[in-house]
Amino acid sequence: MGTRSRNAGRSGTGSGTGTSTGDAVFRWWRRRNFSLPLIWTSLLVYLAGIVQFALANENALQAVVADIVALGADPEAVWTHLTVSRHGVDTISGFVVGLEPVAPPAGLESPQWYAAVAGIVGLAVAAVAVDRLVRREETWETISIDETILFALAIGTATALVGGPLLAGAALMPFLFAVIVHRTRLGRGWKPSYLYVVPVLAPAAGVVVGLSGVVGEVTLLVDLLAYVLLPLAGALGLPLRATIRKHFDR
Repeated sequence: MGTRSRNAGRSGTGSGTGTSTGDAVFRWWRRRNFSLPLIWTSLLVYLAGIVQFALANENALQAVVADIVALGADPEAVWTHLTVSRHGVDTISGFVVGLEPVAPPAGLESPQWYAAVAGIVGLAVAAVAVDRLVRREETWETISIDETILFALAIGTATALVGGPLLAGAALMPFLFAVIVHRTRLGRGWKPSYLYVVPVLAPAAGVVVGLSGVVGEVTLLVDLLAYVLLPLAGALGLPLRATIRKHFDR
């Protein structure tokens, strides 16, 4: 009897400790602000893809840079050099399509492989839909940060499997920027503009336009604008503005 009481006491204490630990973890998670980490993560993934592209075209890009340095401070000559020829540098859209980070399983045709990869995102959508129907009072409420993380993992994994980090970053940046800008606008204080999303849409738009073939051969200058200057300016603008507001209240 005494032994049973002591065991019961231990069992109750253990259960309480486990529940307390779980509650503490839950509270810790709820106190975290994942907005900036998610934005920086999407940017780092994208930059990894740009670095991968640069390494694959290292010799051609070094030659282009050397030519531009030789041209000096002549904007017209630089413009002409970047528009008349690609100088052996791959198009970024073609580079993404040519990648095969993960080979399709044996016996699985390309359409089936793409469908299976798209199923990763489909499963995430289904999981969120079921959760909202079963547990939420408001089915169509604003996307939560937990759902945002789940969708980001699904989108990032699916796109990385077929197009590497560059395609993953190109897909993640507009999604995460749009969600975080929207969620920030719902709160008190700062109301960031949706215009922050526009520049980070450029890489995804560039891939679509490049693959469609409707504009002919894409010049080096267009690639530079769509995949480097615009997305980096946009991707850095929002987190830097948020950081300034946080530390200097401006």
